[in-house]
This record gives sequence, structure tokens and C-alpha cells, in this order.
Amino acid sequence: MQIANPIYDVVFKYLLEDNDIARLLVATILGKEVTEISPLPQEKTIPMEQRRFTVYRLDYSARIR
Repeated sequence: MQIANPIYDVVFKYLLEDNDIARLLVATILGKEVTEISPLPQEKTIPMEQRRFTVYRLDYSARIR
């Protein structure tokens, strides 16, 4: 199991509060132009059969070109 350093996690979350920075980061990771990005609820519980984990995390929805 890998555990992220909480100091960097806080900084990362702070940066992603700015939509322009979030758009740039997602575009860089995907290697595509992101035309729109919007924050979504932080956590959503989805029941999944045959799995031990039930939390699905999706922070942003992005439209890419």
C-alpha cells in the first residue's frame, strides 16, 4: 500500500481549487486540450458486488477536445 505525504496532499488540493490550474494539470496528464472543467462532489458511495471497497472518488469532470 502507498500512502501519500499529507503535506503534499494539502498543497495539491489547494492548487486544484483554482479551475485554471486544475484544467492545466488535467490537460497535461491527458496530453489533450481541456475546454471545460468543473468540480464535483468529493465522495460518492457506490455499492459494488464482489468488492471490499465502496467509495468511488471523482473530483472533476472535464470536456476535452
